[in-house]
Amino acid sequence: MSTDPLSTEQEKTPSAESGKPVPDPSGKVHSANSNSTTWWLTGGSVLLVGAVVASVVLFFGGGDGQVTPDPARVAELEASADARHVDQVESLIGHTRAAHDELVPVLDSLNEVLPADGSAPADDFPDGEEIDDWLGTVLAAGGHFEHAESGQTDFNVTHAGLSGSVDLLGSALSAYHAASQAEGDQQVALLDLSADLRDQAVKAWSVAATQLDVVSIDAGHGHIHLYLPSEPGSGALQPDEAEEGEGASGGALGHDDH
Repeated sequence: MSTDPLSTEQEKTPSAESGKPVPDPSGKVHSANSNSTTWWLTGGSVLLVGAVVASVVLFFGGGDGQVTPDPARVAELEASADARHVDQVESLIGHTRAAHDELVPVLDSLNEVLPADGSAPADDFPDGEEIDDWLGTVLAAGGHFEHAESGQTDFNVTHAGLSGSVDLLGSALSAYHAASQAEGDQQVALLDLSADLRDQAVKAWSVAATQLDVVSIDAGHGHIHLYLPSEPGSGALQPDEAEEGEGASGGALGHDDH
């Protein structure tokens, strides 16, 4: 046995004759799955690029270096948007009708004690529990306009107008409730505020109701008249003379001059 250190190191060095693998002198580390991993990464990239190109070709067509929308795809997207609009308007009509049916009795009750024609308010206030019931009903009616998804501009404007008018009516009732607990000049000021907010709510609702009528016609549902009671000369818009449902086209989009 040799005691030469160099001889010892050489004896420990694996060789092809010993049947053991010889380390890569380059020092690079290779994974056992490096070839397959590289293939999947390369192949996946090619497939991804191919899918993007295919999508672009599907949506855009045309030759001679021109990029133009594919008419068939555009028509498909427009038809889908139109169908969604029709459904959204139908849903809004249903919620508006439900809110309208809840608001009218409250508004009638408020008008009895705080006349909309400008005459003097009633001397006696309803009890606080009754006023709270009115306010609770209005808040519940406002719930019909919550969580609506954004749609076309005319739909969004109509929805926002209806929701905002309900908020105004709720504020009118809150002011009236405060007036019932106040005295003197403060009570008079709060009653004036309540009446003003009530009138603004009715006028705002009338504008939104008119917009709903137009949107309903355009969506193929026909005329829809869901107006709150208002005094002549109050500035609130009034429904037209068309019959409810007139101009409906069986759910298909249409347009009627209005």
